[in-house]
Amino acid sequence: MTRRRALACVLLLVTAGCAGLGGTAADVTVENAQATEYRLTAYLIEEPVGAGNVTFRATNETGARTTVERLRFETDGPYYNASLSAEWNATERRLVVSPGETRTATFDAWEPGTAVVYVFEAPDGRVVRTSFADCPRDSLSHTFVFSDGPENGYRSTCS
Repeated sequence: MTRRRALACVLLLVTAGCAGLGGTAADVTVENAQATEYRLTAYLIEEPVGAGNVTFRATNETGARTTVERLRFETDGPYYNASLSAEWNATERRLVVSPGETRTATFDAWEPGTAVVYVFEAPDGRVVRTSFADCPRDSLSHTFVFSDGPENGYRSTCS
């Protein structure tokens, strides 16, 4: 009987260790090959949400603070100084990425199925790019590239 308990304990420790190694993490890397600085705010939203439902508070061209759906950043605007609307519970990570620099931010407590929204701003606060991501699996890795070459864009991995 003690031998079975010992074996059960060993199996429990081994499987718990394996689950811990996979972990639940979300990483975002920004590679900036351009001559301007970019400011990233990544919002880890604490409940499942669709891309079209996420709203922000932002300043429009006339200086008025307004509510903006994330998708309108690309179609309307320009918008400045965006922040996630108060109705969303979110953890924030901020990065300032200088010209020629690569930086990474990590969310250690990311849960599969929850969403991450990325907002990139120029030094004057103008929103230049946004992205929405979720991943139903164990970990999430995103890379944004600011470049004048063909590598400019976005890559994601759910592992």
